[in-house]
Amino acid sequence: MSKLKRAKQFMPLEKLGLFLSFACAVHCLAMPFVFFFAPYFIGTLAFGTLVEWILVASSFLLAAYLLVSDYLQHRKVRPLIFLGIGLLIKLVDIFIGQQADEWIFGTLLGISVAYAYWINFKHKSACTCKIKS
Repeated sequence: MSKLKRAKQFMPLEKLGLFLSFACAVHCLAMPFVFFFAPYFIGTLAFGTLVEWILVASSFLLAAYLLVSDYLQHRKVRPLIFLGIGLLIKLVDIFIGQQADEWIFGTLLGISVAYAYWINFKHKSACTCKIKS
């Protein structure tokens, strides 16, 4: 299968989900630098709790919808496993509740969900069945 055909199989919602996962990871990676270089940014909208929860919730909900629907069609469980790992990471982060370690959990969460999308894309691009667009 050509690379162009595989790229067309990556649906707009999957692109959005992958973007949200990476945005979450980049957001969490930027936090230590923001804390060090610009303390007045901590309380702003860009690094507030509301933005964090919007990123996490939208990323998880979209990933769950897309990955479960693809699982029902292709029966490949690995993407769901990595989505579950991401959910477990977030639950551990909530349970621990330390502000200093939040960026580590957020980065791992974003990478885990992005990896779930990537594995799902690999399954879909190797599949010989017709993919609904």
